[in-house]
Formats: sequence, C-alpha cells, structure tokens
Amino acid sequence: MKLLRTFCGFVTGLSLWLVISSIFIGNYSERSLAVTEPSSPVPTITWQNTQLPDWNQITFSSLPGIIESGSFLAPSGVSEQLGYDPSRTWVAGQKPAQYMKLGDFQDSFKLQQFNQESIGEIVGLNLDEINLSSFGVMQFQTLESLVQAIPALKNLPITEVKPIFDLLSQELATQFDSTQTIGQLLQQSPHLGQLEFANLPMDSYNLDAIPGLDSTPIAAFKDWQSVNIDKIPGLGDVPFSQFPNPANPVGADVGIVDIAFGTDEQQRERTISGSNKQGFNVPCEKDCAHIELSGSPLVLGKQWISGKYQLVRGGKGILASVNGGKEPTGRHPFGDAFKVVVWDTSEVDGMVTQALFFRACMRKGFVDLGCTPYFIGPIPWLTYKEKEPIFLGLVTSASNNSVSIPTGKKSSGFSFKNPVNTTTKAPTLSSSGNCSKQYKGVAIDALSDALSEIEGNYDFVGAYVCNGLYCGRGLGTKQFMSYRSDVRSLISSKSGGQEFLALVDKGQAVSGEEMMMYFPPAEQQATFESDITKLLEKASQQIDPTTGQPFTKKRLIERVAQMHFGGAGIPIDAAASEVHGLFSVKDYGEKAAANYTQALQSMGCF
Repeated sequence: MKLLRTFCGFVTGLSLWLVISSIFIGNYSERSLAVTEPSSPVPTITWQNTQLPDWNQITFSSLPGIIESGSFLAPSGVSEQLGYDPSRTWVAGQKPAQYMKLGDFQDSFKLQQFNQESIGEIVGLNLDEINLSSFGVMQFQTLESLVQAIPALKNLPITEVKPIFDLLSQELATQFDSTQTIGQLLQQSPHLGQLEFANLPMDSYNLDAIPGLDSTPIAAFKDWQSVNIDKIPGLGDVPFSQFPNPANPVGADVGIVDIAFGTDEQQRERTISGSNKQGFNVPCEKDCAHIELSGSPLVLGKQWISGKYQLVRGGKGILASVNGGKEPTGRHPFGDAFKVVVWDTSEVDGMVTQALFFRACMRKGFVDLGCTPYFIGPIPWLTYKEKEPIFLGLVTSASNNSVSIPTGKKSSGFSFKNPVNTTTKAPTLSSSGNCSKQYKGVAIDALSDALSEIEGNYDFVGAYVCNGLYCGRGLGTKQFMSYRSDVRSLISSKSGGQEFLALVDKGQAVSGEEMMMYFPPAEQQATFESDITKLLEKASQQIDPTTGQPFTKKRLIERVAQMHFGGAGIPIDAAASEVHGLFSVKDYGEKAAANYTQALQSMGCF
C-alpha cells in the first residue's frame, strides 16, 4: 500500500494519516509467483512419493515473502475491549514473522506456551547478549502486570531488580525505601503498579536483570497477544516442528496432479476445496481454474479449484465480516494455522503453484472477536507438475449447495515461462528515454524512471485506502489514486471501465492485468508528465531553506519528489512518514534524487 495521495487539484496537506475502515485490506494481484519455471520455494521431504514440507527446516523467518501489501486498523472500541491495539501493516516482501502476531496462533501453534529460555535452547540463542527492549512483551508491561507474571518478584528487595529500581527512581518525585520488597511497596502504594516500563530506556539491561523473566511463559505477560513474532528473540527461527503444538499433516490422502486447467473451465462440482465455514466440496460455476486429480477412487476425477480465481466464505465471530467475509478457496492439510491454496495453474506448462494464506485472530480472556477469513497472503508454497503426487490431507465425500465466487481474473494461456504479468520490473524509459525532453532543466523520462524504481510496475495495484473524503487504490507505476477525476475519466471512457471502477470503489480485489486494460502504460505516462510539469513549476518557485534561493538541480528533484509523494502542499523536507514507515517525506526525496542520477547515467544524458 502506497502513500495515499491527494493530487486532485493538488490539495494542500499531507495524506499520511490514513483513516482506514475497520477491515483487513488485501490485494491478490495477477502477478505470477514465479518468473520462470518455478521450483518449490520451501524445503521438502519425500513421503509416499510425494513432497511434504520439511517442518524441521521451515520457520516464520524462512518462509517466502508475502506477494502483496496490506494493512488493518482496528475499528473504534476494539482496542479498548482487547486492552491492546491489534492493528498491523504488511509490506510486499516481508516475512510472516514481521507481521503475524502471537495471538493469531494461540489456538493452533500455541506459541504463548514458550518461554524465552526454551526458545534460546532450540535456536542456540545466547540470552546474555539480548537486552530487555528486545523482549517484545516488555513494552506493554506495568509494574503490577510484571509482578503478576513473575510472582517471585514480590519477595525481592527493590534494589535487587535494577529495572524496577530505575523505573521508580525515574517516575517518583519523592524518596522511597529501596530496601523494602517490591510486594511491600505495591501493598503500601498500589497506584505505583501502573508505572509503565515503556517509559524506561530498556536497552541498557539484559534479560537477567529481571530474575525469572526468561523462564516465565509468554502467556503470563500482559498483552502478549499483540506482540509480533519477530519481537520475541529467536522465535522466528524456531522450526514449525518444535512448536508447542507442532505443524503436522491432518489426514494422509494423496492424489496425482492429472491435468492443470485455466479459467476457461466451467461448472466443476466434484471439488475438494472450500473453507472451514462452507466445507471442502464447494462447487465452481465459472472461471474454474483447477487441477484435476487421479489416484485412489476417493480422489479420482476430483478438482482442487484455484483460490486465485475463486473465493469462498470464511472466518468466525465478529471478525468473519472483514474482507467481505471471503477468502480464497483451498484446503487445510496441515491444520488451521494457515490455509493452502492452489494458485497459478498453467495448461501450457502442465504445472501448478500453491500459496499460503494466514488469518488474524483476536481473543483475550473473555473477549473473543474470533478470526478473520484466511486472506493475509499469498505466500509462495509448493510447486507441482502434472503426473506428480500431491498431498491432500483428509479428503471427505459430501455434497454442497453453496458455490464459490469468481474473482474476475483470467488465466487462459498462462505460462510460467512467459507469464502475463510477473514480479519483474515493467518496462521503463531508462534505456530509450529522451534526454532532451526537459522542463525546468529536469529530464522528464529520467525522473519518471527514478520514481518508478520506488513505486513499482505499470501493473501494480495498491491496497484499498481511505483518507476520510475518498477511498480507492493506487494504480500503476506512479500509484495514481483511483478517485482522481482525470484517472476516472480515462478509465470510464473504455468499455467496462465504469464496472472496473465500481469494483475498485468497493475495495474489491482487481488484478494488474485488468488495471492495465483500463489504464495502460501510455496513459499512465501521459498522466505523470501532466502532473510533473505542474509540480516542477510550483517547486521551482519555492525557496529552498538550505540555500535561501529557489530550488534548483538536485534539490529541485528532491522537492518535486516530496510533492509527488505527499501532495503539492507537503512541507519542505517533512519528517512525517507513510503508513509503513519505509520513507519519510525527506527520505523519499533523497531516494528519488539518487535514482534520478542513476537514470541519467543509464540514458547517457551526461
């Protein structure tokens, strides 16, 4: 998800603080999970002639990066109910350890049963080298909650627990008896239990500065559910096979990938895919890309429908409504921690890829909001060729009256060796740009390439975001917001364009291939050139605070990039950052200027 821009009429102000509705935002683009003939991106072992994930080598940190960006902001009142903020953001390329929380797996992997000492033993971590701030739960602890988690602290003199002594010394304006026990202090002054360790610089303490901390189960600490996996030292490197409730196959059914089919297929009723909510025999009416299975009578002729092209209902509790209550159709051959989805299917190559999807779960004590549908993904998983065995888990025979929902994407003729859309960089102007096409001394094609290096491909579709006035998605290599009047005019002028915009306006997933049908590269470039000349005109009239003179040369590039990033009214060299925190306004300008110099060299403009 890119910074939400307000280019319409060059609205003054920064659209950095997003007011996003209380839903998860996911975008499964039409990009392939592989550029060439793919191989499985995770280690496997062989069982009954089929490949299974090697759970001894798979960790949250070693899983492939997520393909698409997204985010979730908690709706009003949810944080108060849970006692912590469940909001999160994930960026394309991040590993699950960076955006999945402990609470998401409290009923599946039961990660909260670990303590820091046991994690260290598994991954060979030297706890003496870990400081207190690295233990993610500490930022949520108060003095009272810490003592509740480690009751033995009550019997220790304050002077023997330096972080507690320092916290009291820092927060109290009056003297206190440091020889008394921590329990005595809290009994006499219970209000001191609300002192927060987040206010204490914890980098200077090791874990052993708080006795018993490393041997205390994570579940004993306040708000442990809200901690990201990578905020517990070493946890992201623990193999799935060594979790308190390890990853294991559910069932033992195996089939053979007989034939891979694209979306031209229709009316497929003998399926083995679906969801926990609808069952795993959900029929498909149209756009039924799938693999047809052979093997035992139980699976012969059955179809595993691709979740890239078909959605089903999922989730439970209050959170079942997020993402419109939908998730990719698929299976759970390894339990409920994640969903395995058939993703790309190629009739041309006779191959198929799988992807993983996670969900978010929120429960604390008696407050249970349930779980979202499985749609935090896709994460590349196993790859199969026709005639290869494939692990299916537990296959059951049943009839199903429900029908999956097409995503509207198409796959006919798709080839891994020549995919319709890939994660490679879309063509830019760096190799054939026109050095003489300039405005205010700036080579327009080089600047275009410089910004594209940051923003993405021509087929990139951003996450669905709102700014309080408008909602939409960033489209294309410059991430033009779909609610811009000029962008809407270009799209709606084409057959089917208004229907496409209606999907985007509702936050429904659209593919990069679809987007480029209605907003092709030539129109994206023309829109950019119109924008950038206006921004160059405006920026060249502003005064550079570092020189006291109008912006010129490198500083002009930086300033124009800042305005492209945050809107024409963004303060000069602002420190504010976009929602992912990847760039401040100032950083974005500097990055664009460096890219611009490289683009000039590539184009031979020097």
